[in-house]
Amino acid sequence: MKKVIGLFVIVFLVLGVTVFAEELSLDKKVEDFVKDVATTKGVDKEKITGVKQVDFNDLPKEVNIQNIDETNLALYEINVLDEKPVYVVTASSQLFTETIKKYAQRMLLTFGLSGEISNSVYMKTAAGVITDLEKGYVMTRDGTITGISTNIEITERLNSNPIEIIIYKDGEEVGFRNSFNSDKTGIYSDYDTVSSGTIKFNKGDLISIKVNVPAGTKVKDITTLLEIETE
Repeated sequence: MKKVIGLFVIVFLVLGVTVFAEELSLDKKVEDFVKDVATTKGVDKEKITGVKQVDFNDLPKEVNIQNIDETNLALYEINVLDEKPVYVVTASSQLFTETIKKYAQRMLLTFGLSGEISNSVYMKTAAGVITDLEKGYVMTRDGTITGISTNIEITERLNSNPIEIIIYKDGEEVGFRNSFNSDKTGIYSDYDTVSSGTIKFNKGDLISIKVNVPAGTKVKDITTLLEIETE
């Protein structure tokens, strides 16, 4: 699998070249991003007269690029006033747009408890409010739960029944949780993910989390992050 992380390649052509290639429309954010990349390589941004994407199947013969994953990369031609064209290889507009969209839609909901407990209780929100079947985070958009992680300290353990961090949606368990099965005391972490779209919620749904502590067990200082994506 080809992996490309933070690849910025700038190609200055020695000879003047006219590129007869398919000119693809660019998103304004992508165009500005390409200009910024060129600027970091010494191109005067004020002299840039245009940016267009070049088809990898119709490259100038002076540009020799091999082993390129065209799904993730794109070649951009930058026209510079009174100078030869400059070519930048960076993230494709599709990947760039999908990445921005992905991170813009992803959120983390924080739950936690401080101090020691020996029974099952609902956890607090980031504002310090104890959640329950009718209190918690109200979703503002339709979306999906994609992950949960928990850090917890076990201070007493007299049996091996699991300690569980249970997610509730409108008072009902969603069947996705963190679980701790160790029969020893100590600090433990667990994280689990699920494919986007598997556990859906609607705007207005209420999300809360409960820690299930079995008999003969004491825990303390619990921090839980619930990862969600919204539409």
